[in-house]
Amino acid sequence: MSFTRKHVVINWSYSLNNSVISRVEMIVDLGFKFNSSLDPGPHITMICCKAYKMLGFLKRLAHDFKLGLSLKILFCSLVRPILEYGAVLWNPHTAGHSRQLEMVQRKFLSFAGFILNIHHQPHDYVPVSEFLNIDTLSNRRITLGFKFLNGLISGNIDSPYLLSLINFRVPQRNSRNNAPFYVPSYTSNYLANEPITRIMSLANVDASRLC
Repeated sequence: MSFTRKHVVINWSYSLNNSVISRVEMIVDLGFKFNSSLDPGPHITMICCKAYKMLGFLKRLAHDFKLGLSLKILFCSLVRPILEYGAVLWNPHTAGHSRQLEMVQRKFLSFAGFILNIHHQPHDYVPVSEFLNIDTLSNRRITLGFKFLNGLISGNIDSPYLLSLINFRVPQRNSRNNAPFYVPSYTSNYLANEPITRIMSLANVDASRLC
């Protein structure tokens, strides 16, 4: 596989012991689905499909449950980890991909609202999420990003290379800019939403969540 975002790609045939190595356009490794352009879309589609299947199992299992805590524990133990595994790496920056992930949780909230008889307007699951104290997946991914950044800075995550990518801002003079990190400007959304850059940008907006 050749990783590139160019429209015209030079494909070279590689061989090992006179055997040509087959070329692929997509591969799953360590639970992540990669394509040649490193677009998170295929991975998000894959985990959503897995989460829907697990959610279907949960709904069959818990159809007669009447305790909200039991439903929440099942969802947080069986379904949500599928949607959050490695989210720091593939956290989407497009509204479409974010909605695709959020729809899985909304399906669960719809089911929980029906089972627990929680009154709510059609397609408005805020009362259900507040009753179960379940935050949106988008907010949780932001929290996971801060935890990852704090882990790098504190040394709890041992990765000198990733730590070297953190650009601490050292002002030359007094300024009203209190941002803790220097984030350069990029000409594309792809580079601006690279994981480390995205996390530093979030920390500049809300530095109170840093350790």
